[in-house]
Amino acid sequence: MFLATLLPNKKGVSQIEIIADNISETRQSISISYNEKIDLSRIADAKKYPDASGIFQTSKQYSFTEAEFNEWYTTEKLVMEILLTALGLEYEKIEKYQNGELVTIKTKVTE
Repeated sequence: MFLATLLPNKKGVSQIEIIADNISETRQSISISYNEKIDLSRIADAKKYPDASGIFQTSKQYSFTEAEFNEWYTTEKLVMEILLTALGLEYEKIEKYQNGELVTIKTKVTE
């Protein structure tokens, strides 16, 4: 569905991938299933572990608060943007799977 490439962060998470969402406007709720991906080469001590590579992935769930639902419902923000804010993470780019390919739909300009 959506993949966010993240800016460097204390948690070491390099990507967030939303794999399923359940949006109910009637109940005013959003529930997200997502994967946190950690690129081991970005967090390992290169001197101690020069060959560190690979991706560690953890599946997680998140339910929007009423305020987060209202923010999504009344603004142009993507579900992914609100999820990242709630997790304390910032994105470099957000991509969407379309016809089996990733297409960039939003980028964040950084200085």
